[in-house]
Amino acid sequence: NGKATEFFGIWIVNVLLTIVTLGIYSAWAKVRTHQYFYGNTKIGDDHFSYLATPIQILKGRIIAVAVLVTYMVLSSTMPVVGGIMALVLMLVSPLFICLGMRFNMRMTSFRNVRFDFTGTYGKALLNFVVLPVVSTFTLHLMMPYVLKRIDEFLVSNIRYGNKHFVTELRGATYYKAALITLVIGVGVGVVSGLFGIFSLIMPNFPADS
Repeated sequence: NGKATEFFGIWIVNVLLTIVTLGIYSAWAKVRTHQYFYGNTKIGDDHFSYLATPIQILKGRIIAVAVLVTYMVLSSTMPVVGGIMALVLMLVSPLFICLGMRFNMRMTSFRNVRFDFTGTYGKALLNFVVLPVVSTFTLHLMMPYVLKRIDEFLVSNIRYGNKHFVTELRGATYYKAALITLVIGVGVGVVSGLFGIFSLIMPNFPADS
């Protein structure tokens, strides 16, 4: 039930205060934005609620920035150590994904019942790291299948109260979308190439005096 005119006021204040505070206010901006959209999303007469506090989000972002700065410093001063850290971060990233999903779900409620996320690190590692790496050896022909598995992992591990979500996804849908994207990309590339060739071979006629 949200209205663009209502949200514009929230959005412009969020942008200005985020700039003035050098990004610190972005945690408050996220909470205000989520609360607006959740509060205007309804099933029947009941709306969703977003329960996170800005301080919780700010702490997480401070940790993320600290890790990023550490990695950048190590990469520029000690490349070997930076490379090892990059590998460690790749292996740890599935844990961060699970923790992030768990936080977002637990901060979401409907009719005073909270959501939850029960995905495990092992399955996240398989879907977000192992399978994408394996896909590179198939010239990424496996990638639509990998994306399907990622979506299934994220959705099927969401829980509302004591009830799990169920998803029915078809690999054919993902491969169809990938094929359409590929055709559009190749088409745009061909047209751009033809325009480039045409501009090179087109004679330069002198301007009329």
